[in-house]
Amino acid sequence: MGLPQLDSCCFVLDLKTGNIVMGCLNAAFSFILTVIMIVVACAIEPVKYEADEERDVEKEAMLTGLYAMSIILVLMFLAKFCFDLFFVYGVVTERAAIIKSYFIMWIVFFLLSMFTFFVNVRNYNAGTICTELFYIGLNLYAILLSHSFYKVLNCREEV
Repeated sequence: MGLPQLDSCCFVLDLKTGNIVMGCLNAAFSFILTVIMIVVACAIEPVKYEADEERDVEKEAMLTGLYAMSIILVLMFLAKFCFDLFFVYGVVTERAAIIKSYFIMWIVFFLLSMFTFFVNVRNYNAGTICTELFYIGLNLYAILLSHSFYKVLNCREEV
C-alpha cells in the first residue's frame, strides 16, 4: 500500500501547475521560517548571556540547546529553500529524477524538521508554533502532490 494518488491540486489545478504553485509556496514559507528562526536565535542570545552572568546553569543549558536548535533549523530551512527552487525547475522541465530526489529529501527534511520543532515546542511563542503547524500541513499535502506528479510522469515515460 502506497501513498494516495491525487488527480488535481485543490480540485482546481492540474498536477504540474499545482506542483509549481506548491513549490513556490514552500520556497516562500521556507524563506519566512528561515527569517523567523534567525530572529528567534537573535532573541535567545542576549537572554543566554544574561543567564551566564547570573550563573544559572540550568537556564543557561536550556537556552544554549534552544539556540543550537534554532541555528540548525536556520540552516535546514535555508537548504530547503534552495531545494524548493530546484524542485520548481524540475517540475517546469518535467524531469522525474529531480522530482524523485526532491521527494526523498522532502520526507527526510520533514521528519527532521518535525523532530526538532516538537522537541523545543514549549519554548516557542504562539506565532512561531502556528506558522510551523501550517508549514507541516502544507508539507504533507505537497508530499502527496509531488508523489502523484512523479507517478504521472513515470506512466507517461512508459508509453
